[in-house]
Amino acid sequence: MFGSSAWENDEHTSGDSAEADTETIKDVSLIKKRPKPVLKFIFAFGIGSFFFLFPIQWNGQTTIPLDVVVSIILESFPTLIEYFTFGLILTGGVLTTVSMANYHGILSVDEGTANRFELNYWRTSNIFWVFRIIGIFLALPILIGSGPEWLLSEKTSGVVWGGLLLTIALVIPIGAVFVNLLAELGGLQFVGTLSQPVMRPVFNLPGRAALDSAASWLGSFSIGYYLTRNVFDRGGYNKREVFVICTCFATANLGTIGAIAAVLEILHVFPIVVLLYLLSVIFTAIILVRVPPLSTVPDEFVAEPDPEPEFNGPVVDYFRFAFNEAVRTAEEGASIPRSAIEGLIDGLKLTGMMVGTILTIGMTAVIINEYTSVFEVLATPLVPVLSAFGIPDPQMAATSLILGGAEMFIGATFAVGTDLITRVYVVIVVSAQAIFFAASAPMMVDMFDDIPIRFRDLFVLFVMRTALLIPITAALVHAAVFVGLL
Repeated sequence: MFGSSAWENDEHTSGDSAEADTETIKDVSLIKKRPKPVLKFIFAFGIGSFFFLFPIQWNGQTTIPLDVVVSIILESFPTLIEYFTFGLILTGGVLTTVSMANYHGILSVDEGTANRFELNYWRTSNIFWVFRIIGIFLALPILIGSGPEWLLSEKTSGVVWGGLLLTIALVIPIGAVFVNLLAELGGLQFVGTLSQPVMRPVFNLPGRAALDSAASWLGSFSIGYYLTRNVFDRGGYNKREVFVICTCFATANLGTIGAIAAVLEILHVFPIVVLLYLLSVIFTAIILVRVPPLSTVPDEFVAEPDPEPEFNGPVVDYFRFAFNEAVRTAEEGASIPRSAIEGLIDGLKLTGMMVGTILTIGMTAVIINEYTSVFEVLATPLVPVLSAFGIPDPQMAATSLILGGAEMFIGATFAVGTDLITRVYVVIVVSAQAIFFAASAPMMVDMFDDIPIRFRDLFVLFVMRTALLIPITAALVHAAVFVGLL
């Protein structure tokens, strides 16, 4: 569903020519709008947007519904949430172990069982397998409150377990319910299609790339990679376009940013954070697509080229087409309850896959930071730069940006307790860095080995993205402060 649109059907696209055709709204066959799918799209889009972006008053503060729901659950069932989080870590570690043992031939699992437990989903690199196992052995003593001081200290497990993991364990599954309503019932197509007129002139990408970008922002970077791989295999993208999409647009999704914002207690300004985040991603991409290494990736295809016809028309026509695609998707999609349940299941799986690694990397990071000066030393060159751009607490912010390259959650949430401007700034920069060497980087290298995407290229791009994001985001944040949004 995600990788197609109306003009990829036979009546709109020719796979025999690499030259794109130009069409208008009159050439596109619009579906007949029946009330049920129209209402399904409107309701799903409305409730999904409301949950993440609509400001409400709660306990004397302006926040969003996501924050309210998570806060109520955390305050009402603190012990239950701790056991729930440990269950996710244990499940992720066990399923990863079975998957990796089967992959390496240590254990033989029949195809039916492998499919039932989706063992391919849990397969990872050997190092992240180890991280997930270590996460179990770290979580158990924290859960029962028995262990060495360096593990149970408020400055170590108090930060990672109490301040980070428990929130993540709730925010991602709950947020995934509403993200899935946006992604599966037309919101993805609506947002993506409306973005198509700017993709080619601004980013030198086909319009359909807007759908992949929206999939990453509304779902996850893994969904974005999947869609990009799907279109790439059908000749819809060349190698350069794939490289650009993965490294410039498959950034953090709204649910993840919401989880970080919840930990940093800035959900009351979350709509502003989202706006500044998207602007930072866009401005950074505009520059990066025009310089090496992205500009020098060859325009080669791995399949018969399937060009995207150009669609011409006024804004009203684009809106009509976007609404048409949204309703088409809603009509073909599952019911709202089923989409919500599927989102919850996907969110639980994603959380189970992440929390063990986050605990391991997070505890390592905070222990190193608490007992050594390693990160301070690494961040030292950035401190005067951030200070020059007017970021409060530049040492903490610089350390967060360095940590962000390893793991986004740890990098962003390292700024807990700092000034509001610093927290907003760090969330935006770290979320927009896109290349995280604990998650997205190895997935890109593995999934797109025929381009190839290599770690050395990703490291260069990470440095370039961070160097661009530092001034761009600083300017945006200060502008938001100036006009009274922050």
